[in-house]
Order: sequence, then C-alpha cells, then structure tokens
Amino acid sequence: MTRHEGGDDFVTFYRQYTKTWVHALATVALTAFGTLTTLHRLFAVVAIAAYLVPLVVQYLRYSAEPEAEAEASDETDARPTGRGAGGATGTNGGAEAKATAGQSATEQPTAERPTAEVARTTETASSDESEPADRADRAEPAESADPESPEPSTSGPEWTAVDSPTDETLFDAAIAGGDAYAVGSGGVVVAGSGGDDWRVVLSDGPGAGGNALRGVDAVTDGGVWVAGDGGAVGRIDPETGRHVDYSAPDGDTSNVAAVAAAGESGVETVLLADGSGRIRRGRYREGELSWDDPVKPGSGSSIAGVVLRDDEVGYVCDTNDGAYRTEDGGRTFESVGPVGADGTLADAAATGPRTCLVAADDGVVHRNDGTTWTPERAGERTLTAVAASEVLAVSCADDGSVYERVRAGEWDRRDAPTSASMRGAAVEASAAVVVGDGGVVRRRGSRT
Repeated sequence: MTRHEGGDDFVTFYRQYTKTWVHALATVALTAFGTLTTLHRLFAVVAIAAYLVPLVVQYLRYSAEPEAEAEASDETDARPTGRGAGGATGTNGGAEAKATAGQSATEQPTAERPTAEVARTTETASSDESEPADRADRAEPAESADPESPEPSTSGPEWTAVDSPTDETLFDAAIAGGDAYAVGSGGVVVAGSGGDDWRVVLSDGPGAGGNALRGVDAVTDGGVWVAGDGGAVGRIDPETGRHVDYSAPDGDTSNVAAVAAAGESGVETVLLADGSGRIRRGRYREGELSWDDPVKPGSGSSIAGVVLRDDEVGYVCDTNDGAYRTEDGGRTFESVGPVGADGTLADAAATGPRTCLVAADDGVVHRNDGTTWTPERAGERTLTAVAASEVLAVSCADDGSVYERVRAGEWDRRDAPTSASMRGAAVEASAAVVVGDGGVVRRRGSRT
C-alpha cells in the first residue's frame, strides 16, 4: 500500500485497504457472524473482532513500511549495480520493452556474485519498484507529493509543447530511436525529434484511405506500424519515409483499436487488436507479411490495450477487467486477471517479463508483480493511456493532465499545461511524449 505523510495517514491507508482481498474477507466474516447474533448476542463480539483484527494488523504493517523501505534503500545504495539506463518504447499506452527501444543492458555475473544472485538482482532492478537509473535527469520528488493534489509538481524534467503540424485528433504515439510518431483522425501520421521540427509523414493513411488511425508502434531499427479503422494497416520505413499498405489482413476490414510490434529490422512481429476482443498476429519477413487466424484472449470484450515487450512477451487488457499475458509472441494468451479495477481498463504497459501496468478510467493505475494486482492512484480524472520503460512510467488523462510514477505506488501530476484531452502516450528510456485532441503534442525534456 502507498504511504502518505501527514494527518490523513489512516484515511489514505483505509482507502487502499478497502480494495484488498483481506478487507473483502473480513467483510464477509463480519456479515456471517453478524447473522448469527439471532442465535446468541455474543456473536456480535466475534463479528466485530473478525473485522477489526485484520484492520489493525494491516495498519501496523502499513505503518512499519517506511522504516523497512529505508533499510532496503540503504542496503541497495551500498551495493554496486552496474546497470545501464536503457529502456523501450510503449505505444497505445506504451511499454518498457516494446521493441522500439530495444533491450536494456543486463548485469553480467562477477567472481564475487554468483550467476543466480545476478539473475535475482537483474529481475529486481528491471521491475517497476527499482530506483530510476537516470537520477541526473530526474530530480527527487517532494516528500509530500500527493497525486490527488490539484497543484502540479515542478520537480523533474519539464514537459513542453511541440509545434504540431496538424490539428487532427491524435490517438496514439510511439518513440523509435531519435523520432517520435503520432497517428490520428483522417489517417494522419506525424513525426519529429524535437519541439519545432515535426512533420506530416502521411496525410491520409495507408493507401490514401483516409481512415482514422488508432494505434502506432515501432521496431528498433525497423518499421513503424500504424493501424486503425476499416482494417487499415501500414508499415513506414523511418529511413526513407516510404510506406507500404497492408490493409485488410486476410480480407478482414474490422476496425483495429490497437497495434503492437517487436523484433528486429526485417524480422518483425505485429499484433492487431480489434473491438471484438480478437488479436491477429502478423509475421513480417523482409517485405513479406503473413497473418495468422485471430484469437480471443478473453470472452470477446473489446481490447483496450496491447503491448509487446519483445517478440515473445506481451500483455493485453480488455474493457471487462481482463488482463492477459503472451509468452509466444501472441500465438496464445494466459489470464493474469481479473485486475479488480473499479473503473474500465483503458491501456496496458509492460514493465518487465512478468510485470505490467494497466490504467483505468477512474484515475487508478494497477500494477501486477507477476502474481498480485496493486492499485496506485494517479489522479481523479479519466486515464486514457499509460506507457513505461525501465526508468520511467507515464500516464495521461482526458483533462490534459500528465502523471509520472515517482516511486512505488506514487504518481505526481506534471506541469504540462493544456486543456486538450490527451489520448496516447509513449516512453523510451527517460524520453516521453503524450498526444491528444487538436493535434496537441507534449514532450518530456531536460530542465534548463
């Protein structure tokens, strides 16, 4: 549970406690023993105890967390890590290890540290609980940072406006090496690397169809994949700007809600998600693209987000509280839900081979550590996208708010002034962009 300093400590604890399975079980016990008071009044004492004892125990554990975290931090700081600051982009919400950024550097075994210990350290460091590797790039957040506060935080790199070349609504973004890409209504695709050099790559989509593009993703040193309404699918070569139309895969013109891509240049895996809860897997090999039959990870609810960490591991979330992981590049999926969200899931991001984030429209981001889902409140507005790398997680909302995850369980609202609804986010290492209505683009940069 997230701990906040100050007088509202118990209120913060209790708000999070009510979302746990412990509280649910205690409530059931309270109800069960309460009904037995018709037999004997002493059951009322048992009922109250069944509810209060778990509450007290959980609060004592919660109160002790800061000290335990401090000790763990001291031990971690004293240990050399040798990790790089690599990361990977996320699109349609983004992901730490979508292939747009490639794999991050991994620790190598040393004579002093056995291989097994290095593997454990690597897994811990690559999870979203780890300290950011780019400390010089990110200032320490205020101790009392409260993601529910209406005042944005000014710590860390600033978010600045991009001189966008379009006023079309932008639905999604991706970062590939030096360039960021965004797609939107009318089939527009824009790209740029800085604040003032953005350009229109496509004005009316693959094959000049003019269909709205809902998703974009990119492969490291490879293609940029775009997809959207009417089965629109295309691949853009970032080197030449040339695009190839792959629309209507196997004759299917269903609207594509999201796209994910991973692999190496010329050997790329593409996943298309549609509103019928289907995932279609494509294999691109040196100009030739073949499609598998679509599969349904869940019950058929609309897919809200899809992400590939690499060409094997990926995640999907749907609008019925479902979350799914693939370990074979989208051929099959296993359930890792239900998430337990009060709101409707909106997007997914991978933070490790067994960990992910999903954003919901009630302002909460849910984190999965491989076994358990933990809610983390970012804000009060509808979250529309989430993206993550090894060192940075970003979410955005329908009122123009942008949030960064500053530590485990805590998100800060950043100063990225705009009244436009933000709809998509992308992250690569410590770089990030968010996009939205009216062609608005905000990018994360260094403070001057």
